[in-house]
Amino acid sequence: MDAYQNEMKLLTQKLLHLMLQTLNVTQEEMNWAISAQDSQTALQLNSYPSCPNPSNAIGLAPHTDSLLLTLLHQGGANGLEIFVEGLGWSPVNPVDGAFVVNIGDLLHILSNATFQAVNHRARVNQAKQRISVAYFHGPPVESVVAPSSSFENPCFRSMLVKEFLSLKAKNFHKALSMIRK
Repeated sequence: MDAYQNEMKLLTQKLLHLMLQTLNVTQEEMNWAISAQDSQTALQLNSYPSCPNPSNAIGLAPHTDSLLLTLLHQGGANGLEIFVEGLGWSPVNPVDGAFVVNIGDLLHILSNATFQAVNHRARVNQAKQRISVAYFHGPPVESVVAPSSSFENPCFRSMLVKEFLSLKAKNFHKALSMIRK
């Protein structure tokens, strides 16, 4: 499990580095996002039993991920859906050997909404159990999250990561709109 988590951390750091390069962030902002020291990471194993009538159950309610980036291995069963404006809920079919990369709220803020956190949910599968593995990566909770200084007109006010996480715990989907300038 430790080896898997270490590899996920390295992959997440590489992805964040590439993504943040496109935004021309400062070296300090880059270090804040990808530093392994004091970063928040979590590995979550999810199990959704099959359900004969999936329309009467939900595996995981609609939400956005809170931290910077989430890497998700879906396993072989359908169930992940993203909300697409104008279309509604759209399935994200599993691809063998591939990860789903979810942008989290903190990357949404840092990128000044260039990279947007996507509302998603997990539905139960009628035919078989769905198992997924999620790896979450974020900065230290005592650090400050703010739009990169590379943006002339920041959309969000700065605040401590732990304050944002507390705001989201209390206000869920409204958290990002509550810190908009």
